[in-house]
Amino acid sequence: MAPNFQYRWLGVALIAMLCVMVACYGSSTQLMFLDIAEKDYPQSLDLASSLNSIFANIGISLGSFTAAETVHYLSLGSVGYVAAVYGLLTVLVITGLSRRYRNAYPY
Repeated sequence: MAPNFQYRWLGVALIAMLCVMVACYGSSTQLMFLDIAEKDYPQSLDLASSLNSIFANIGISLGSFTAAETVHYLSLGSVGYVAAVYGLLTVLVITGLSRRYRNAYPY
C-alpha cells in the first residue's frame, strides 16, 4: 500500500476500502457463528455472540506483540512483510473453513 500513498486521494480511498472490508468480514463471521450455534448448539448462543469480539482482542494482542518483536529484531520497515505472512495465513484458513462450512451446511 505504501507506494499508493504518494497520491493522497488514492491512499484515502484504499484505507476506506480496507475499513469497509474489515467491517464486512467481522459482521459476516459473527452471523456464521450465530448460524452454527442456532442449528447445532442452541444452548451456546451467548458464547457465539461474543466470539467475534474475543478473537478481535486476541488478534490485536498478537499483532501488537508481533510488531514489537519485528521492530526489535529486524526493523520498522519489516513490519508490513510480517503482517503479509499473517494475511496469507488468514486467506488459507478462511478458504479451508469456507469449504468445510459449505460442505457441512449446504443451502
